Amino acid sequence: MNTLGDLASRRNNNFNLIRMLAATAVLISHSYPLAQGSEAVEPLSKWIGLSLGELAVVTFFCVSGFFISLSRDRAPGSIDFFAARFLRIYPGLTLVLLLSVFLIGPIFTTLGTLEYFRSTAIYSYLGNNLMLFSMKFQLPGVFEDTPWPGINGSLWTLFYEVTLYVLVGGLGAFGFYGKGNRFAGFLLVYAVVYVAFKVLLANTQMLSELHRAQFFFTWSLPFVLGMSLYRYRQHIPHRFIWFLPLAALAAWSYQKPWFFECFVLAWTYLIFYLGFATNTLVDRYNQLGDYSYGVYIYAFPVQEILAHLFKGISPIPMMLAAFPIVLIAAVFSWHFIEKPAMSRRHAFAATLNNRLDGVKAYWAGAGKGAA
Repeated sequence: MNTLGDLASRRNNNFNLIRMLAATAVLISHSYPLAQGSEAVEPLSKWIGLSLGELAVVTFFCVSGFFISLSRDRAPGSIDFFAARFLRIYPGLTLVLLLSVFLIGPIFTTLGTLEYFRSTAIYSYLGNNLMLFSMKFQLPGVFEDTPWPGINGSLWTLFYEVTLYVLVGGLGAFGFYGKGNRFAGFLLVYAVVYVAFKVLLANTQMLSELHRAQFFFTWSLPFVLGMSLYRYRQHIPHRFIWFLPLAALAAWSYQKPWFFECFVLAWTYLIFYLGFATNTLVDRYNQLGDYSYGVYIYAFPVQEILAHLFKGISPIPMMLAAFPIVLIAAVFSWHFIEKPAMSRRHAFAATLNNRLDGVKAYWAGAGKGAA
């Protein structure tokens, strides 16, 4: 009987396709509010309390939890790990932000060109979003006439994604993925804090003050489950029958306060069952590349352009028109931006390590001089 550990050691899996389907699900889900406004009901929302887009984000985070943990476990050191994570996120993000500010913005703003470029808002948009903190989602005068004004509302997840990368990096630096009970201790602490926060959330009126913390715990749960599947991968069987009791648990908890947790647990196992259930056709798809990140970061601005140009466009025509445009952008991003950047991760990490060694040597010399 194969375990997740047996299958994770192989290069062929279905996760490129799963991520691509999740990114496409975000495009589909966002088509409703982008075409009809913030009151639009996104698919699945009434059934499970999660929209199709939110389910896609759960999928992204649980897959990331597993493979980012694997990446940290295999990395020679923390610098190598963070260099790889930086090159996976920032080159693609930087390009879409520059295109938004210096191409889409000037074309579609209602302001004059000089007034637009003199606005400090465009530079704070660029700076804040590159830092991933206090992110901005609007540019001055851009798409203010659309049902859901903004330029790229999908980027909010990147702050939480990178925050969890830092968590993985820290755990890896202290050997939490090795043998022993350190990771179990981390899970215990996480579970206690998670439950305590849920209790606090249910008994407080300070929802606005706890907004960021609520988002962190919501999206860290599938990520931590993915981390756990990686840490205990050698003990977790890859069999569909193991999904059935988890699905039954989720069904039993429907409309109960702990439904989200039970559902995410079942969904996470299902994603990894499907992800490692390989076949020849999917293997061929995986050879094309990982277009999911490009689809995710380009879909929102393309859909906003469509909402602006074609007033009253409905969700399905928006999906059908946006997808091929977004796919072209994603293919370009992968082959000319993301993949070339990732191919330089070892050289980039070596440069950072050399500079860090130089800084250490300098301060060691300064310390001796002072002595």
